[in-house]
Amino acid sequence: MVKVMTPSDSGLNVVNYTTGGGAYTTAVKVAALLGISDFTSSTSPTLAEVGDLMRRSEDFIDEFTNSSWRDNLVENEFHDFTRSNNYNYFYEDYIGKIRLHHENTRKILRIAIWDGSVYTDIASVVATLTVDDFTNLTSIVLTGGGLTWTLSPDSSGITDNDKFNKAYGQRTTAQDICYLINEQVPTITAPFTGGTAKKLLQDGTSVYNISDFFYANLEEDETITIVSLLPGSDGSNCTLTVNGGTNSRTQFTNKEDYDRNAAWWDMKDTGDIFFRSEFPTHHKHSVKVTYTCGQTRVPAVIEDAATKLTACELITSDDSYVLLGNDSTNGIDLKSKYDSYKADVDKILRMKRRVVYYLDSD
Repeated sequence: MVKVMTPSDSGLNVVNYTTGGGAYTTAVKVAALLGISDFTSSTSPTLAEVGDLMRRSEDFIDEFTNSSWRDNLVENEFHDFTRSNNYNYFYEDYIGKIRLHHENTRKILRIAIWDGSVYTDIASVVATLTVDDFTNLTSIVLTGGGLTWTLSPDSSGITDNDKFNKAYGQRTTAQDICYLINEQVPTITAPFTGGTAKKLLQDGTSVYNISDFFYANLEEDETITIVSLLPGSDGSNCTLTVNGGTNSRTQFTNKEDYDRNAAWWDMKDTGDIFFRSEFPTHHKHSVKVTYTCGQTRVPAVIEDAATKLTACELITSDDSYVLLGNDSTNGIDLKSKYDSYKADVDKILRMKRRVVYYLDSD
């Protein structure tokens, strides 16, 4: 049974660690636990510094428990495909299946199957862009739901975080466009473009981020595949416009033949994907999947663990006691607070730890 909600679950947080908003807790909740005033840009530590402690605490929780209650992106996960030799429709309504490396999938962004010459998408709503005339490219415009994002180039050799660089060649340009659409750190292109931070691009109202609506992936042949993140076939109404040069593109096309009686279907809690009418022609590394995963609810105990773990980090780093104080006469001293909080955290994380068993048939 998949638990999707309990009355004690916390609400959704807008994740922005710089302003004190984490996925599991907030700086306001940490301050309330410690009984101090809210953190600001002028406190010591500052709000941004507390946000950084929260970021590390939440990642520690994910790594320790081998689970996650955040939205995580898994890109280009390869799988072998074995077709069932004893297929019987009465017992099985699929010709073959794969199991993803992560459970609790939220959305399948791409399922690309190898047909012997290219990977063919069979999921989501997909558009493509090939920047074969990158030197004359002036802008790329993506629209969805009445919102518009304009991607602009910077040919100066040092890329602004809200632009893509086209000074070095076709693949560097294409890769930088993907980083901008996904709002990722430009790991591969940074040594050439001078990028130093995660890219950021909002729509004309400066409210909606492009990575919340689209995902881009660079193929081996320099083609950019752009996927709409809107549910189901809603992305069919999105548009892609390319200005300048003779760069080729295809519009968003609905490839989501998703249903128990259609091309494929999945069980999100286990990460199983079942293929019915479309499947790879080869066996090894023939399925390439990109998806988001993470449990859809944040239990109150995980919020408690993240809040107390951040508080522990604050206590250990506040050597001067300027902010937290250490009045053991009128309250609990800091060491006792730390010991109590850390014991609670350890207990919660052991309770939520996910154990994976590997069975050997030999």
